[in-house]
Amino acid sequence: MPNIGRRGALGLLGAGAVIGAAPAAALVGKGRKLDFAAPEDRFLAYIRMRGSLDERLVVSYISGSYFGVVGSEVTPLWDVIGVTFTRWKRRADGGFDAVTGEIAHFLDPKTGEAPGQFLIPYTGKTVTDPRTNLPPNRIIVTPTLHMEVPRMMPGAVMDHDIRTPEVRGDDVWFTEVSRVTFPAPGGGEPFRYSEAITMHAHLSDLEKPDLPRVPCEANFTNVVAWRPWMQMGDHPGHLMAIGSGRFGVTMDLLPDRWTRATREKWPNVLENPGALLDPVWKTL
Repeated sequence: MPNIGRRGALGLLGAGAVIGAAPAAALVGKGRKLDFAAPEDRFLAYIRMRGSLDERLVVSYISGSYFGVVGSEVTPLWDVIGVTFTRWKRRADGGFDAVTGEIAHFLDPKTGEAPGQFLIPYTGKTVTDPRTNLPPNRIIVTPTLHMEVPRMMPGAVMDHDIRTPEVRGDDVWFTEVSRVTFPAPGGGEPFRYSEAITMHAHLSDLEKPDLPRVPCEANFTNVVAWRPWMQMGDHPGHLMAIGSGRFGVTMDLLPDRWTRATREKWPNVLENPGALLDPVWKTL
């Protein structure tokens, strides 16, 4: 979520224009039942849930809560809403390039506002949330559902796994698990961020060949080291977050709390969200 470059990470067909891409039916195949034992069917189903077969802007969100975890004790801390903006482009090798950016806010659960400061119950300190977001980044998803990030922080190591989908009746679930380790300045304890996202869509939607993307719900869990700005020092424990949301929504369906906080901090994103990706997208 905030301050971590990733995927990421959200009318249900996304925002923005459709730009010069092959019709979805040409990739999916008309009037054909999906075979999830076939790598191509798994791959295209994942892209249509997570992104899009064309180059439209895909707006997605996760809304949830953060907790501190010390031993077996869980302490509520703050809420979080992260909104990701992605665009996807077919590669010559059959995979997809994607550019992703995120605007996320830590929120006071009582007021729904992003105060920029939080009382840390473990230390009694009031600390400042820097409210920063990393610039957009490029990812590559290969036809074998392997994810690559060409540009990562020096020394960072990522392990990413898109699991075999679970299909029951009209329900399809994909789960992807990411683990990232960032070296600490001065050789201290590395900063670790791990997350699992489970996406859910309907098989009946995925078997409609004219849909470049399909309605998709998401559930999210992460485990992450204390944020440096929390000033936790050597205090034992870590953070955990849970949340849920949707992939592929229009801007008017984003949570009101996120929209208010973004209007205060980054109002230009509300006017032209696609511009967030342009510095990288225009280089593809």
